[in-house]
Amino acid sequence: MAELNPRQCAAVTSGDGPQLILAGAGSGKTRTIIHRIGHLIAERGYAPHRILAVTFTNKAAAELKSRLSLLIGDDGGGVVSGTFHAISLRFLRRYADVLGYPKNFLVIDSDDQKTLIKRLLKQHNIASERLHPSYLLGWIEHCKHAGLGPEQAPAQQWNDISLNELYRDYQQQLRRLERMDFSDLILNTVILLRDHPPVAAAIRARFDHVLVDEYQDTNPVQHEWLMLLCAEHHNLTVVGDDDQSIYGWRGADVRHILDFERLWPNPGIHRLEDNYRSSGRILSLANAVIHENTRRHVKQLRATRGEGDMPQWITCHDEFDEARRIIGHLKDRHARGVDWQDMAILYRSNRQSLPLEQRLREEQIPYRVIGGVGFFERMEVKDALALWALLNHCADAMHLLRIANKPRRGIGAKSLEKIATALGNSGMRAAEWLDQLAEGTWPAPLNRLTPLAQLIADIRPHRAEFPDHGLWCILEQSGYLQSLQAMGELEAASREENLVTLQSYIEMSMAGGLTPIEFMDRAALLQSDEEHEDDDHALNLMSLHRAKGLEFDTVILCGVEEGLLPHQRAIDEGETGIAEERRLLYVGITRARNSLLLTSARQRRVFGDMVYPQPSRFIASLSPDILQKAETGAPVSTAGPAGIDIGTRVQHPSFGEGVVLGMEGNGDAIRVTVQFRLAGTKRLMLKYAALQPI
Repeated sequence: MAELNPRQCAAVTSGDGPQLILAGAGSGKTRTIIHRIGHLIAERGYAPHRILAVTFTNKAAAELKSRLSLLIGDDGGGVVSGTFHAISLRFLRRYADVLGYPKNFLVIDSDDQKTLIKRLLKQHNIASERLHPSYLLGWIEHCKHAGLGPEQAPAQQWNDISLNELYRDYQQQLRRLERMDFSDLILNTVILLRDHPPVAAAIRARFDHVLVDEYQDTNPVQHEWLMLLCAEHHNLTVVGDDDQSIYGWRGADVRHILDFERLWPNPGIHRLEDNYRSSGRILSLANAVIHENTRRHVKQLRATRGEGDMPQWITCHDEFDEARRIIGHLKDRHARGVDWQDMAILYRSNRQSLPLEQRLREEQIPYRVIGGVGFFERMEVKDALALWALLNHCADAMHLLRIANKPRRGIGAKSLEKIATALGNSGMRAAEWLDQLAEGTWPAPLNRLTPLAQLIADIRPHRAEFPDHGLWCILEQSGYLQSLQAMGELEAASREENLVTLQSYIEMSMAGGLTPIEFMDRAALLQSDEEHEDDDHALNLMSLHRAKGLEFDTVILCGVEEGLLPHQRAIDEGETGIAEERRLLYVGITRARNSLLLTSARQRRVFGDMVYPQPSRFIASLSPDILQKAETGAPVSTAGPAGIDIGTRVQHPSFGEGVVLGMEGNGDAIRVTVQFRLAGTKRLMLKYAALQPI
């Protein structure tokens, strides 16, 4: 307790009943949660296994468990912790049969969801030009986030197509496959708590205290999940910051944290305002920006460090000049000893990264764009897991259909439909049905699966002899590894490296006592958009939404202008959208510890058209005492003698057609950066380049 400040200490030692901990950015909220759990155990006498801590991401759950172990030892002392999805899955593993599911149901991942949706639309003879699969899936998930099943969802038509009917069909197919999707895990738990009193009583009786992090990000069904779980004892501690609620587009509702005092009787309210991350001048800017939002819990971040450097705002000529100045600023920071990996460029739209990446490549600065495909979402990993699940008797029809023609066995789309129909008519699970195919003679196209079925039947008795339970054996003998070679040497090597990583992960998990179905559960829960960190010393590029929860020595916020931040969609939405965009800027500002640079451009090309944006309303009227403003004046370089300027389409006698991305220098020393359609990016002396405007 000695390391806590007075406000943290008050939050930690507050008694039973509802508690709202308003934790400003960088105010030590995780430390407060951990110590409150420790206090409940050590001073209040609650058993660790009767305390539930809920997080939003697997990374946050792992950090919470690690820090609990450091504080109280014994691997966290038995405190139950995990994401909403993981905790819901634990409940459903015990009570799924009450809802008509088998207890060993499987969780469908996002790729298989898309496959199922596409198959559903094909069965209804609906072309993707009329209804795109991702739109239907997004609408279904939106309904589930709002706690609405097929019968409760409001009537929705798209191009004269009833989405409600497709929603019902989708749920029926999931039931036939004995699967739930991610949203089902939480919604079905809510149904258990709401509509099945004996089960609800048993689940509620498991815990005396519930704590939840990032409460401002809860959507309606997660909010109902918490309300129902704590309906009797009211011992709910929520930690969050309404000023960092930036996921409204994903279903999060900031009203849950704003209305906490109305929803729960006599709650304790605790404000954590001492910031341990950012310098004083950065916090002054953050406070000034967020102060303009009217509906919020009043908080004022206070610096525990020195004042530091003044945040800067520069107005550039265009996006290429913006990229040049940003990279120049970062190179200066790097020369002062700041590692590339401790710096970040944040943007509102992913399309803003293109000129930045081009400049970074030219300068040979190592960088990574955060937001790639997650490990368990990669094609080869999903294929390998499907084969492994069949081998270990924990697969379903989706797994079988995924690898039925991998490697190619002459099974086309129509044959795949016949296989799916035959499997469905059998009433058997995929692995058992495949075992049946291994024996006897079968008509086409079932006979094309017979070699695979026989191979699996031959390997299965020996799978326990392998540390990876037969993964590499089935990949080799099925020809899957060999089939990767068709992708080319580098691509095949990269994908095989991913499979080696998967093999190691399976071996470690099996050695730790997991069963194959438990491993599949874990893999499904890890399939999210969370970013896997690496140790490369590389500059970070990411969207503002991705940056939440992270911190860097140096932060660049680029494109702080009307139409980007706030985004045009938010402007069209009105004050609610503007308020969330302001919170998004606040989140970006508070990622910086020591250095913060904001940029905007006088002109910017958007989807092929040149636009002339105004500076963002969020910073345009701020005092120079808070934000140091600098105009760059004229473009970085003057036009060349041939009338060539940034954005000019040009023709080169050797490299062909291209576009001028950047210019620097003066007179005979002007150098141009040109992106050629076929030859790539070249830097040329304008005087000798023989460029002709097109």
